[in-house]
Amino acid sequence: MLEQSYQNHIIGYNYISLIKGILALKEGQSTLITSDKRLVFANQWFLNIGYIERAFLMHMGEVFDIEALQDIDSYIQEQNSLLYLKGKLFELSNSPYLNIKEIARKLPESLGDFFKHQLEPIERESFDRDFFLFLDQISVGYFKRGSDFDFSAIFHGLKTAEIRAVIERFHNFIESDTLMAKQLHYVIQVMYQTVFSSRYEELETKYLFLSLISPRYQVDGDSLANDLLYEYRRLGGDLKETEINDWGIKNNRLEYVQLNSIDGNVKVEKSFYFAQDHHYLPFCAKLQKNAYRSIVVECVLDHEFIDFFKNKRIVFAPQNRMGSDFPFWELQISEQGKLRGIYSFADYQGTKASFYYPAALDDIFESVKMILPGIKKSDWVSRARLSKGQDIWFEFSPDFKRKLPKDKEQQSLLFSQFTLKEGGQTLRGITHCGPDRARSKGLYSYLIDLFSN
Repeated sequence: MLEQSYQNHIIGYNYISLIKGILALKEGQSTLITSDKRLVFANQWFLNIGYIERAFLMHMGEVFDIEALQDIDSYIQEQNSLLYLKGKLFELSNSPYLNIKEIARKLPESLGDFFKHQLEPIERESFDRDFFLFLDQISVGYFKRGSDFDFSAIFHGLKTAEIRAVIERFHNFIESDTLMAKQLHYVIQVMYQTVFSSRYEELETKYLFLSLISPRYQVDGDSLANDLLYEYRRLGGDLKETEINDWGIKNNRLEYVQLNSIDGNVKVEKSFYFAQDHHYLPFCAKLQKNAYRSIVVECVLDHEFIDFFKNKRIVFAPQNRMGSDFPFWELQISEQGKLRGIYSFADYQGTKASFYYPAALDDIFESVKMILPGIKKSDWVSRARLSKGQDIWFEFSPDFKRKLPKDKEQQSLLFSQFTLKEGGQTLRGITHCGPDRARSKGLYSYLIDLFSN
């Protein structure tokens, strides 16, 4: 049986919500996590992380004595990325130097001359070593400076001239406003953030470039969550797998939740919502944005070239699809040869994911055919299985992005608040911690924002 009341109620079960629960328990606050299967996070966004996020989580484990985070490397696996741009496949590995070389070679208008004249004479190992030291500075900067941490100051103080120059060169290319620059800017936003916009921001572009050329890792979310749950329970935290039947809102404040279990009503002082908005909820995110949701396509493949593509993230975002209802999709092929595709679609009111199953099947098949020539469509259609996905993205119009408060605390407050669907008043007692809360600089800035208090 659960307690009758809790100081903290965390809605949604994943490794980030468990970290939130562990930190609350370490502060001596009673905590309940409710795992409601209807309320989901956004998979690819927080299960594919970069070097910066890996180092941030590891340092977080050291600072707050969370064993599983200290050993984060046990739960992640390096993952190369393949980008299909301009009719070419770009393969990005765990070497920043080689990744810059790949971009310069296949997209010479971006970094071609710079790499040839300034980076080619440098030893790869030396450049990569300096680059990783720079990323370490970024990842631990917040822990050293707290609320005074300034992301931009790290770039201004960068001593390695070649790293500073390549970052500036890439930023200038993105701002060149060519069609290729716009396409690449869009692709790296949807790969590493839950938000995208045609409006450029210097620090965001620099973060995205660092994410593009840094090692990427696939997180074993289930294993990490299981070990964090052990720490959570050892500290006295409670977990309940059940549905929330009713939200006890009084005077515009969430005071209790009614669980679909013998526990019934549970009083809560503060609630933290780690999931996406859902139509049946009596509240919604204060800032409403254009949403793109996802379809999952799964299919067992048999092809002589398949081994080359196994366990890689393969991304397609054609130029003629930018701004369309179906702008982006990506594939992964498991060691067993099972393809899993994630296909984005504009989430207009009243639409269902199933409306777009034919489009998802056709577009992903055409992409698979480019990397696995000779695959038969009849086999593809008969084997493929489609379902609604968990991934979500939000489009910020240039005007929306421009009008956001510059003050970090004010902006964080806007993104973390809910309003009641009836009446429109701000709902107190609950904080939005879902993918809607994330903004630029991806999971890195989200983690800082979430755990800044």
